[in-house]
Amino acid sequence: MSNYAKLLSLGIPITKTSGTDKTLCPKCSASRKNKKEKCLSINIDEGIYNCHNCGYKGSTKIKREQEKKYFKPTWENHTKLSAKLVKWFADRGISQNTLIDLKITEGEEYMPQTQTSRNCIKFNYFRNNELINIKFRDGAKNFKLVKDAELILYNLDSADKSIVICEGEIDCLSFIEAGIKSVCSVPNGASKTNLAYLDNCYEKLETIDTFYIAVDTDEAGMLLREELIRRLGAEKCFVIDLKDCKDANEFLIKYGAIELSDIITNARPCEINGIIQASYLISELIDLYERGLPTGDKIGMKDFDDLLSFVSGQLTVITGVPNHGKSDFLDQVCLCLAVKHKWKFGVFSPENFPIQLHLSKLAEKLIGKSFKSVSDFGVRMNLPEVKSALNFIDEHFFFIQPSDEDLSIDSILNHARKLVKRYGIKGLIIDPWNKLDHQYNGNETQYISQSLDLITKFNHKNGVHTFLIAHPVKLQKDRITGEIEIPNLYQISGSAHFYNKSDNGIVVHRFFSADPIERRTEIHIQKVKFRHLGMQGMASTNYDMSNGRFNSRNEMSLDKSNWLYENKIIAPIQYQSTIPIENNTFTISTSNNEEYPF
Repeated sequence: MSNYAKLLSLGIPITKTSGTDKTLCPKCSASRKNKKEKCLSINIDEGIYNCHNCGYKGSTKIKREQEKKYFKPTWENHTKLSAKLVKWFADRGISQNTLIDLKITEGEEYMPQTQTSRNCIKFNYFRNNELINIKFRDGAKNFKLVKDAELILYNLDSADKSIVICEGEIDCLSFIEAGIKSVCSVPNGASKTNLAYLDNCYEKLETIDTFYIAVDTDEAGMLLREELIRRLGAEKCFVIDLKDCKDANEFLIKYGAIELSDIITNARPCEINGIIQASYLISELIDLYERGLPTGDKIGMKDFDDLLSFVSGQLTVITGVPNHGKSDFLDQVCLCLAVKHKWKFGVFSPENFPIQLHLSKLAEKLIGKSFKSVSDFGVRMNLPEVKSALNFIDEHFFFIQPSDEDLSIDSILNHARKLVKRYGIKGLIIDPWNKLDHQYNGNETQYISQSLDLITKFNHKNGVHTFLIAHPVKLQKDRITGEIEIPNLYQISGSAHFYNKSDNGIVVHRFFSADPIERRTEIHIQKVKFRHLGMQGMASTNYDMSNGRFNSRNEMSLDKSNWLYENKIIAPIQYQSTIPIENNTFTISTSNNEEYPF
């Protein structure tokens, strides 16, 4: 979280996003005779604040609960390898010189999969010649990384202006054996959900002009390839064709080092001046034919999930009468996607300003308890729960507030593009449309059409799903019931293009009634462009005032579980779990067909 956001979360009213400023003090200004006197000096860049009246002062840099501290293993500078291990690599086309150049070591290590100490290969991960992590591999293909060590790319120091990225250390060694020195491997196989190594190597990757993607050709490898291209930028990426081989090492063994060294010259670009040939997509098409069209990611609310799921590259437009819960419901959708599927979001939401109030609403939904102290709102969350929620939000939500106060659609998309590269956001929230700076000469319909086209192109190019809230025109009340009519997407203020150019359209409509049984919020799915992702329909929900959650009316009781720790409607986040990769141990195969080859 930025210093700006941290200062806001302390209740300090600031209008600038950088530099120094003077403002009201949240501790004493309200009780002073001259309530408008600005007595609190702040340095936003440094996160320092000091009140010249009451002495309230501090620094956001002191609060380091959210910063991750990594364990660094000790480098044992010995490269003596057993004859068995050297032969094992030689059978895979890897010479002893390559093993020495990459500082591969060997030794005993406790492996959690076997619960015994095993002789292991040690793939040592360096950054700027400093040991950052180690991957251990025993003879039965059990793997683990050093607990609590930082995830980075293997062989990162080799990265030049162009680089090959592959899926395993042995593939990396295979390219080096073929004379291609600038090559890195991902540290955790074909994991599409844990790409922390890209965040940790961001500064280095930003200096690279060309990426050659050479991951495995199985289903998991294709998903990893798709995510790497999205994060690194399709305009910089080329895809390597491994012919009939699963990976680079199989290619080396089958075709030899010379042919592997030439493979880059035949790599196909992801984009060629806007032209896509059908032959480029044959593997993806066959995969779709064999597996069928996949559904998108669901939020865990059954009635809604039966109607709609979410994928990257789309535009969802949400509308509804003011104060009927559009922003609230969108918050729940995005939190569920973050908790259940690890989506990250860029958030432009002046409707939810100041940010600390938005954070409190998100925390309530995550924890299932009230942030407020008033007893009418149910059980209040405790301070550890507040910090836990804030940690999760900090990792998954990035709030966009341009320092130059340029609130045009171009500016918001430029900020979002940076978040794609830096943090891998998969979702963008624009809430609402009318808070953007709109500059057009008379023709609003044409301007909206062009703006929605910009968003759609951004979504397709960056693999982002944009959620856009837009208000309807003023609606009439029913003469008999007094209820406001349920709007449709064609009634969004400004243009019918909000319906025409969206992939999905949602209307949130709340029914206020003296009878608690009749109070409800209806979620109307009025448009779904692709039928394998959903269909039109309505999900009826109850709104829980104590935690801001929408609950299916078909459920027997309101959901008050802690989504971060309890397995209710949402899969839990387990920071110390037994899930592969998350605790840095994983198994590709526990087969003991090989008799301790090294």
